[in-house]
Amino acid sequence: MRILSHYFIARFYGSFLTVLVAAMGILATVELVLNLEELASLRDAEGSTGPAGRLATSMAFLWTRLASLYLSDLLPVAAFAATFLTFAIAGRQLEWIAIEASGIRPLRVILPVIAAAGLLGIGAGILGETVVLRARHIRLVENRFDPDEIELERRAFWYHRGPIITNIGHADPAARTLHDVELFERGVGDDSGRILRIIRAPAVRILPDGRWHFDEALVWRFDPKDPLAEPRFENARHLELDLESVPRNPLENADPAIAPLETLAHYVSSLADTPSPQGRRLAQAYHQRLSRPVSLLALCWLALPFGIHVDRRGRFAPAATGALLALSGYFALSSAGAALTRLTAIPVGLASWGTPVLALILAGMALVRRRV
Repeated sequence: MRILSHYFIARFYGSFLTVLVAAMGILATVELVLNLEELASLRDAEGSTGPAGRLATSMAFLWTRLASLYLSDLLPVAAFAATFLTFAIAGRQLEWIAIEASGIRPLRVILPVIAAAGLLGIGAGILGETVVLRARHIRLVENRFDPDEIELERRAFWYHRGPIITNIGHADPAARTLHDVELFERGVGDDSGRILRIIRAPAVRILPDGRWHFDEALVWRFDPKDPLAEPRFENARHLELDLESVPRNPLENADPAIAPLETLAHYVSSLADTPSPQGRRLAQAYHQRLSRPVSLLALCWLALPFGIHVDRRGRFAPAATGALLALSGYFALSSAGAALTRLTAIPVGLASWGTPVLALILAGMALVRRRV
C-alpha cells in the first residue's frame, strides 16, 4: 500500500512540475515578446556585454516579472491540473480497476495525494512570502528605465522622482535644458499626498552634478496643517533643487499590502478601530495571503471528482471541460467576493476563506455521490 501511495504522489509532483514549467515557459515567451524594448533599454542601462551578460540580464528581468505577476496564481492552477492528471491517467490506464479488484478503497490512494497537496500548499505559502514578495518589491522599487536619467528627446512628458512630480513641456538635449516646467512637491509621512510646493519656470538647466537650476521661478508654498490657508507666493531667482536629496527608493515599503505578513498584521490590527477603505484593503490582502495554502488544497480537492471521472474509455475531453469550468468558477467567485469586499457588501475575509471552503464542500459532496 505504501508503494502504491508513493507511486501516485510521485505522479502528482511530476505532473505539477511539468505543468508549472510549461506555463512559466509560455508566459516567459509572451513577456519577452511584449517587453523587448524595455529589455533592450535595461541591457543598455546595465552595460551588459557578451552573450553571457545579456542572457543573465534577460533571465533576471523575466524571472522578476514572472514571480511578481504570475507565480502566486500559477502554483494553485498547476496543482489543480496535476491532481486532475494524476487520477485521470490512472482511470485511463485501468489502474482504478486494478486497485478496486485488489480490495483497496480508492480513498486510501486519494488521501496521501491530498496530504502531498497540503504540503505543497504550505510550500506555496512560504514561497509567496519570500520569493514572490521580494520580486514585487524589486518591481516596485526599481525603475527599469533608470529614473535618474531624463529622456531629453521627448516632448510634453511627466517626470516622477520620490515625492516630486514634474510636467515638462519640452526638453533640449544639447543644452541640457527643460522648458515650460511645472513641479509639484508632495509631502511624506503624515503629510503624504498633500501638495507642499508648486514651482513654475519657463526654463530649468540640469547641472553636471544632476541639480536643477531655476534662473527664474514662481513658487507657491502650502501649509499641510491648514489646507484652507492661503498659499505663500514668491518670485524666486537662482533656485536650485537637489534631486539627490530625494530618497532613491521612495516607494519601498510604502504599501503595507506587500510588507511581510507580520508587519501587515500589525497594520491591520492598528486600523481595526477606525474603519476605512485603506483598512479594508489591507485586511483583505492579509486574508488573501494567509489563505493561500488552503486555497491550493481546496483546488486540488476540487479537481478530484473530475479526475476520477475518466474511465477506461479514456474520454478526457468531458472531464477536462468540467474541470476547466470549475476552475474558472472558483476564480470568478473569488474575484466577485473581493469586489464585494471592497464595496463593503460582505465582511472582510469572507471571500478569501469562504471560496475554498465552498469548493471543499462541493467536491466532497461529489465524491460521496461517487462512493469513493
